[in-house]
Amino acid sequence: MSKTPQRARDTYHVGNLAPQLLDAARQMLEEVGPTKLSLRAVSERVGVSATAAYHHYANRAELVGQLAAQGFRELAKVMRSEPEQLDGRLKLRDASLAYFSFARRNPALYQLMFGPELASSEMPLDYIEARDAAFGQLKQIMAEVLGQDSDSSEVRRAALAAWSYTHGLASLVIHGVLQFPAGTTD
Repeated sequence: MSKTPQRARDTYHVGNLAPQLLDAARQMLEEVGPTKLSLRAVSERVGVSATAAYHHYANRAELVGQLAAQGFRELAKVMRSEPEQLDGRLKLRDASLAYFSFARRNPALYQLMFGPELASSEMPLDYIEARDAAFGQLKQIMAEVLGQDSDSSEVRRAALAAWSYTHGLASLVIHGVLQFPAGTTD
């Protein structure tokens, strides 16, 4: 009895499909916005079946949650200052500018990260951890500025105020409410 060889399609496997789907989702997010982002469309862009995509992301909400988590990890990374910089106020200034620049470079991702779609109590754990790590980065800087423990209520209030201020400014610019003078960059 001879075995019939499997068809090429039956044995086809894409290595690292989850990151490829996430990269495609991010590209699509910037091109078409969040409302047209679907697992089916993302899988078509990558060139795999929707079934293959569902193997890595149970649904659209999970894909969006992972995309937003990726954004928060990137935001936390850009807010980290150089270790040799000793002045907490300079770290705060640099972190605020880095936050603002991140938002301007990634407007669709930034809006997704803070959008109503992820404002439920059923957010993916990865998203919550990444969001909290980004806020933790700011709390650490504020603790240095205030000379207090990063878990103190005063540090939390100050970090929340700094985050809100920078977030509001970034949102005003992204939505075109606030215009920069010609020739001004990030």
